[in-house]
Amino acid sequence: MSQEFADAIGKQFHLSEHEVALLEKNIQQLSRMERRIYFEHLKPREKEFKLFLRKKYEVLGEEEKQKWMETTVQSLLAKGGDPDLADSLVMDVIGRLQVYKSVRERAENEGIRLKVLTNFGGLSMVLFLVVIITAVVLYLSGR
Repeated sequence: MSQEFADAIGKQFHLSEHEVALLEKNIQQLSRMERRIYFEHLKPREKEFKLFLRKKYEVLGEEEKQKWMETTVQSLLAKGGDPDLADSLVMDVIGRLQVYKSVRERAENEGIRLKVLTNFGGLSMVLFLVVIITAVVLYLSGR
């Protein structure tokens, strides 16, 4: 599903087929060489990609915007809630919390199991940091 967005970015920015294929994987799926390509060539241009997607998204009608949301949600559900790189770009344009809310609702309604901590969206890292910092403070204050 996210292939549509990756292809659109690839055509607009003249990316090679290999670079477009990288956008269709999540960061954990990338090999060492693919990570190098991603961080050297694609990551620095991420802002341009988002700007391009945002411009396309803003000129769409309400029905087409909903189609983008449905496509992204369907892509996330197919992967257990774990976004690939293209999905992440689109989620930044649409709104991460809005997308994760829709994913969670659809997963509950359709009985699809999501991967661990996907329900938290981008807030899971904040939660981990707060727990770790609290544990360190409690440990040091108990001494």
